[in-house]
This record gives sequence, C-alpha cells and structure tokens, in this order.
Amino acid sequence: MLNIEADMIMQHVAVAVIIEHDRVLIAKRADNVHQPGLWEFPGGKVETGETTEQALSREIQEELGIIIEQAQPLIQIAHQYTDQQVLLDVYRVTHFSGRRYDADNNSVRQQGLEGQTVQWLALNELKDYPFPAANSAIIHALNLPERYLISPEADYQSDEHLSGFIDDFSYNCQQQKLLQLRLKSVDGKIFASLFERLAVLAQQQQVKLLINSSMSLSQAQYVKVAGIHLTSRHLYDDEIIDYYRALDRQKLMAASCHCLDDIKRANDLKLDFIALSAVKKTPSHPQQSAMGWQKFQQLVQWAKMPVYALGGMVESDIKVAQTYGAQGIAAISCLWLHNRN
Repeated sequence: MLNIEADMIMQHVAVAVIIEHDRVLIAKRADNVHQPGLWEFPGGKVETGETTEQALSREIQEELGIIIEQAQPLIQIAHQYTDQQVLLDVYRVTHFSGRRYDADNNSVRQQGLEGQTVQWLALNELKDYPFPAANSAIIHALNLPERYLISPEADYQSDEHLSGFIDDFSYNCQQQKLLQLRLKSVDGKIFASLFERLAVLAQQQQVKLLINSSMSLSQAQYVKVAGIHLTSRHLYDDEIIDYYRALDRQKLMAASCHCLDDIKRANDLKLDFIALSAVKKTPSHPQQSAMGWQKFQQLVQWAKMPVYALGGMVESDIKVAQTYGAQGIAAISCLWLHNRN
C-alpha cells in the first residue's frame, strides 16, 4: 500500500467526470480552499461509513443539483502535494438528471449550487485550463480508450503472408483507436517498407499508433506516429528516451511495467500511460508469474498516469480491470481480429 507521511492524512475523494455530447463539466475552485482558483472535476470527500459511489452521488447533488444515474470507474490516482495527500476515485458519469447547465453558451457565467463557476469544455480544450497537478492523469485517461491493442508479429515468409498481416492491421484500425505496433523480428529493410503502409492506414482511421521502442524510428518516421512505447528495459535507457523526446515532446510516451520500481520510474518520467503485467499467466510470456488482481490494484495506486492491465486478458476483463483502478486492458490475442473478407 501507499506510504503515507506520519503527519499527513490521506484524503479520499470521489470525483465525477460528467460527460454530455463529448463535453465535460468542470468547476472553478473557491479562493478559500486547497488549490484555490484552479479548475477541477467536481466531487468531494468520502465520509466515514460511505461507499465511494454514495459519496459521489451526495457530493454532486449538493454541489451541482445533478442526480447521477449511471457512472463507471475511470481511474484511481494517489497524489502527494506539499501540504496534503489525496486519493482520487474518479468516475465517468454518462447519464444524469436534475439541474441543467447550458453546454452551448459559455459566454454567460453559470454557477453551481455553492456559487462556483461551472462550464462545459470539449476534451481537447481541457489541456488549456489550469488544474491541480493530480488532475493531469484524469485528462490523459479521458483521451484514451479502454482497449489498447498490441499487434502480433508479422509473418513475412512470403508476400502473401505479409499481405495478410496488412489486411488484418487495416481491419483492426477500424475497430480500435489505440494500437501498438510490435514487430521485433522484422528486419530493417522489410520494416521500413511495411511501416510506411501501416502508418498511412492508421492515419486514415484516426488511430493513435505507437511504435514499440525495440523498433528504432528515424525522425521522418516518427512524425507519422502518435508516439513510442518503451519496453521495460528501455524504460531505464535515458539515451533512447532523450532521443524521442528531442524529436517531439508532444507525442505520447508509454511503457511496459512489471513492478513498483518500474512504476516509480514511469512517474518520474511523467509518461502518458503504462501497461502493467502480468496480471494473469500468459502463453506469450510463460516465464512471468501472475500477480493477480489484488496485487495489480496495490501497484496501480502508485501510478500517476492511466494503467492498462496486461497479461492473459479477455474482453470481459475490461470492466473487472476498471474496478481495480485500470483504464482498461492491453492485449494481443483477445483484441487482434482477423479480416475474414
């Protein structure tokens, strides 16, 4: 579990990301509270004897007059400020009733029930507003899907086999929005040609395509992808990390993590998200022991960014993973579909 400073009490806070028509409702913090004047996702302290869901419903009704009808876990974040420690249990609220706020007219100042300024923002506008530091992971989570597809190796014994991989890749780009290309065994000349075709397919379908760091990219190639996914070994390789950040610091940088030290390193690097494994035993990495969901949850509490559960995942594990603090699942076999056309 997290190491809590002896003179600090961990504040357990329920947070609501209220979404309607791809817009998010945010509120401005009062001048007499912690982190004054910053914007936030509404919520409040979980009181003794309350479940997180009960606290969420109570706080949102008291603050905004909104009645939550449907919510699901989005992310759990532990963060230590200089004067306070917080554990944020964040829920995505998609169905609600009660008081309405005008999503189409931010030119008129709107107020919640406690006099706080509120307004709706598009997801891509959140980065332009000042939030408390702990909220940055929430913004990352909102811009990531619940499925992170990892490609299998491409069979390039013949042009026919390679063509089949390209067809499958194109088909999967129509199903998923976050995809890691992981082709460790494809040699350089074949990869260069293959990469150009795959990058175009991903761009056409607006897929965020990350490249596994085992496949070195040139500057010209890196322009065509959404970012890099570091192997657990490259997570500690400053030369590789500096190389890609020098090319473009705005691109996504993710990593594979297996233990607490890996997560702490990812925190220090301020990565956008990680894949944590192995939750279950998996044939692709038989040497890795399974940590199980309880250990996974304990490790996730240390992460300051979204975490995907990896290792032996199946589609039905998405909701399970989210109850243990994950963004969703990362997988090859259960997410990679073959184009049967």
